[in-house]
Amino acid sequence: MAVVPHEKSSLSPRVLLHTYGRTLTPDSIIICILVIFVVLSWLPRMHGPLDLRWDGGVYYVLGTALAEGKGYRLLNEPGEIEAVQYPPLFPAIIAAHQIMVGTSDPFIVGPWLRLTFFLISLAYGVCSYLLLRIFLPPGYACGAVLTVLLNLFTNFLSDLCFAEMPFALVSIVFVLCNRKGGRFYPVITAILATATYLLRTIGIAVLIAWICEALFRRQYRTAAIRAAIALLPILAWNGYIYSVESSPSYKESAYTYQRAEYLFYNVSYAKNVSLREPFSPELGKLSFEDLARRFVHNLALVPVSVGEGLSAKLWYWRKFTATMLEPLYNMRGLWRVPNYAPDVLLFALGGLIIAGMVGLFRQGEVFIPVYILLVLVAVCLTPWPEQWPRYLAPTVPILALGFFRSVVAISSYACIFPRAVKAARLVAGLLIGLVFLFQGLTLYRVYVQEMGQTAYLDRDGHVVSSRLFFYKKGGYRELDAGLDWLMTHAQPTDVVAASMPHWVYLRTGLKSVMPPFERDLDTMQALLDSVPVAYVVVDSSTVNFTRDYTRPLLKQFSERWSLVHVIDDPTPGLDGGPLEIYRRITQ
Repeated sequence: MAVVPHEKSSLSPRVLLHTYGRTLTPDSIIICILVIFVVLSWLPRMHGPLDLRWDGGVYYVLGTALAEGKGYRLLNEPGEIEAVQYPPLFPAIIAAHQIMVGTSDPFIVGPWLRLTFFLISLAYGVCSYLLLRIFLPPGYACGAVLTVLLNLFTNFLSDLCFAEMPFALVSIVFVLCNRKGGRFYPVITAILATATYLLRTIGIAVLIAWICEALFRRQYRTAAIRAAIALLPILAWNGYIYSVESSPSYKESAYTYQRAEYLFYNVSYAKNVSLREPFSPELGKLSFEDLARRFVHNLALVPVSVGEGLSAKLWYWRKFTATMLEPLYNMRGLWRVPNYAPDVLLFALGGLIIAGMVGLFRQGEVFIPVYILLVLVAVCLTPWPEQWPRYLAPTVPILALGFFRSVVAISSYACIFPRAVKAARLVAGLLIGLVFLFQGLTLYRVYVQEMGQTAYLDRDGHVVSSRLFFYKKGGYRELDAGLDWLMTHAQPTDVVAASMPHWVYLRTGLKSVMPPFERDLDTMQALLDSVPVAYVVVDSSTVNFTRDYTRPLLKQFSERWSLVHVIDDPTPGLDGGPLEIYRRITQ
């Protein structure tokens, strides 16, 4: 049984697109507004290379290896080991950019990647609206797509050299094509389904939901074909991982801890999540009881996390609520809003989203609800709840669909239960207003207070200027200044230990590794000696592994490590400490 779209939204995306050329429809006006909105959101950040911090540096390094014909390797690592964490499609896209431009210089290719991501953002906004328009009337579809474009992670991830935005676009286009009939659409759909898995491992949820859709509709032959297609990328990628992990080079690594299970960039997801706490490997291996306990604990967080995924993180809700209501609390006799009010609102928002998904499933839509269910199951199995907004970011159009479908359903029952529905509609309207309010406040804060101007040097000594999210605070400016110093003082053969080794490699050209996640100082020193590491960069960023693990060693073994460069972080309110660079003292 197919879902019957809203009676006011019976036009298919194809009919909508054909209609635009003949007459000015509400849909065409809304799409024009969406395009303008995306362009305006990009104007402050159109200049300079795409952000290559964090995982972005990993993807770029892998793309460079492919472009240079070296295979799928981490060029920053001593021995340039084969990579097994990320599927290869996004690095292949980066490699295509490097081949097209004729260089692997990240500060030349980076602006072209930024242009590509701008075009992806435009296509993502339009395709999200076309998807939402299948199930919602124009007004609700417009509101739903605005929640997508106002979402912080939609904006933030569109500025990062991560696979999330390409994956988000491909998955939305897949859903659109999957609803089409005809001779070529099944082939296009199969290609897109394969691409989702080769972009991100969570694409397996797309493949499984695609198969389940055919099974629910009792199309067993179609389900078998889809299963065969799905097995191709899964077996190919996991077969590659097995061949690397079983090779002699994997066991005989360039240094002792190069393939340690806590070095998440150097090992597969399966090995990394086999630890109870990947960032605290001293806690040991994950047991089945630990996994079950983690899943149950995370399951309780789902409604609030889904609400966060659509609107804004709970921290922003609490921050803005306290700021807006603080002047009123000085008035005597005024009822004080409980501290847990944002949690309750996000829980209600998440509940409406889930209810909307259930409603879609009951009306015959299979793929979208099953896909969201599988994504939520997958994130409940992960040990990083703080990363959920990022994991859910590619599904924001679907979360918006669930929320607004619930709002439409409440409105449709008004004639049956007028009194109850009146209160429900008031609550739904309040939530819609609050979603837009907190999304707007969050974006304003991030664009104005947490977007910073870069001014670091490339390898040729030219100043690189761009505006990046979360660069103004958090020690990233100081990190880049420290790397400027390192470029002029380190020898070409020196190896650096840093929290973001791939970014260090792209900036300086020096081989760079992550520090060992060890608490025993003698063990850590022996592991650093096995590389051997010449410099350690102790940063105060949000991923300051060197500060957490290595700094105690550097302070205690002062006869082996010398503090050679310090940059204080002038940002008030941060307790990460200054950036410090230590050099090994040669015996």
